[in-house]
Amino acid sequence: MPKIFEHTADQYAKHVVSLDDFRLFSDMENPSFAEETKQTILRFAEEYLNQEYKPILAHSYMRFEKNGNRSIYEGECSERRQMVWYLFLGEYLERKGRFLEKLIDGIWLILDECSWVYPAHTKIRIEYTPKLPLYYKNEVDVVDLFSAETGAMLSFICYLGKDILDAVTPIIRDRILYEVRRRVLLPYLNYSDFWWMGYVRRNINNWCPWITSNVLTACALCEPDMQKRKDITRKCMEVIDHFTLIYHDDGGCDEGPNYWTVAGASYFDCLELLYDITGGYANVFDDPFIRSMGEYIAKVCVNIDENYYINFADAGPRVGIHRNLVTRFGRRTKSAMLENFGLCCPTPNPSMPMKWYLYRSLKNNCEILPPRTEGTYVYPKKAWFGGIEIMVAREAEDTSGLFFAMKGGHNKESHNHNDVGHFVIYENGQPLIIDIGVGTYCADTFNENRYKIFTMRSSYHNLPMFNDVEQRNGFEFRSDDVVYDEEYNRLTLNLKKAYPAESGLCKFIRSGELNDGVVHIIDDVELNKSGKIDFHLMTADEPTITGNNTIRLSTGRTVTFDGRLSATVDKIQLEDPAIIRSWGRDCLYRISLRNENIREGIFKMTIQ
Repeated sequence: MPKIFEHTADQYAKHVVSLDDFRLFSDMENPSFAEETKQTILRFAEEYLNQEYKPILAHSYMRFEKNGNRSIYEGECSERRQMVWYLFLGEYLERKGRFLEKLIDGIWLILDECSWVYPAHTKIRIEYTPKLPLYYKNEVDVVDLFSAETGAMLSFICYLGKDILDAVTPIIRDRILYEVRRRVLLPYLNYSDFWWMGYVRRNINNWCPWITSNVLTACALCEPDMQKRKDITRKCMEVIDHFTLIYHDDGGCDEGPNYWTVAGASYFDCLELLYDITGGYANVFDDPFIRSMGEYIAKVCVNIDENYYINFADAGPRVGIHRNLVTRFGRRTKSAMLENFGLCCPTPNPSMPMKWYLYRSLKNNCEILPPRTEGTYVYPKKAWFGGIEIMVAREAEDTSGLFFAMKGGHNKESHNHNDVGHFVIYENGQPLIIDIGVGTYCADTFNENRYKIFTMRSSYHNLPMFNDVEQRNGFEFRSDDVVYDEEYNRLTLNLKKAYPAESGLCKFIRSGELNDGVVHIIDDVELNKSGKIDFHLMTADEPTITGNNTIRLSTGRTVTFDGRLSATVDKIQLEDPAIIRSWGRDCLYRISLRNENIREGIFKMTIQ
């Protein structure tokens, strides 16, 4: 994909407005919270008023290096910031001083933290990861997702709370600016070797626009120096151009719909911020690629009402998509499909209106949309993302009947699972043949042990093993000879290269299609000598082997398979709370269709 700002960044940077002239949400007239949102904010603020700030201790930081646990420290940091944010919003709305002392205590605690960078993220620039951060020496300059989020939050407090804080002492805002510059703005401006910036590594991901959106937020709201404002804005455009380089014209996100909320949606946040900080001069929303990036999320939706999406890569099956975000994305890119999709999305739960992505969260809560138009969205029956090799097909323009999605690609994708040739099937918007998803993140999720985790392995996707050998990770393990037939809703892939040589594969051609209410999977397999073939299907609910080469699924649908294969069903007891929460079940099931001694054959499977 070409760089959106390649020829315009310098010109746009010249139009950056001063901090005094900056107008937040400049495309909106009189942005304000709905009364329900105000009451929710005040309720949270009142709860936090009676809650003590917990100490964030050194041993919590070191726990990641000791045993790989990142959740405890990250949870402690997140809770502190959530308290500060809602105490600030409560004071901003009420202006009675009721929350002020507690707010200032929280701000000062965050400003005193040795580092805003999570321990799991300290290897962004440096090879050596210390047990504790070295920020007290100013020797380590790292910007990660959460240091940037912290900078954005404090910048909002500095910008919106100027009169509130200065009435106590200007020192508070002065120190916020000092720390935001030191920890976020200047490292972003002065260094180009963060992997996520795209200067030293091409295969970047959501970190690029997610961090950049928060850097732009901090710059727009907090930085008074005009030259720094222009230089930071100029670099932000250059960095997010590196992000779009990894995309194709179809806008497909190889990280999956869960990460779209911090990939494509964060890129959209960057564009909205660039529009604001240039007084509306940087306006690129008409670019067809940007529209495609937004429409991706509508095309991979299985069931709007229950938030089911195709969960390839590191994603659970349910993704919360904010209707205000996608409606605005559609409106600004002139995509009627995306705007209508947003209007049909469920109304977000008002119990937690804002947590992260604060620019977006505030803007979402300042938009009052018309009531949800339930049941009126026309689902696209077909979609093909040739760049990431994902096809989508459904029987009807609503959730009735079968939904089928299948992928090719390679096993070096961002948030990759070893899943080339994998597919999922839904019936009436409910899961039938599934992708398990991803569990709770820990050290092993992103180190050399990643593919020992069962959810990442091809044998726990809807894929075969040959001679007990699974797919491997790496760009070389990929699909070839990819053919998408739109007329027949069919995807054909050569999957021989997706498996290592020790599998004994000479040929593996997989074809998947949805036609006349039936999913057909046809596998043409040849081994170099007689061996073992074991096909797998993952299900959310217990299937029943009924004989006559058929298996009855929980909904009454049947899987019919080749007579040369014998079927077994294994129960997978779940222990990871994230997977249990995703599926609302404490176990899942794996169907195995096996032949212990065969060399070649065309194996046909139907789900009807």
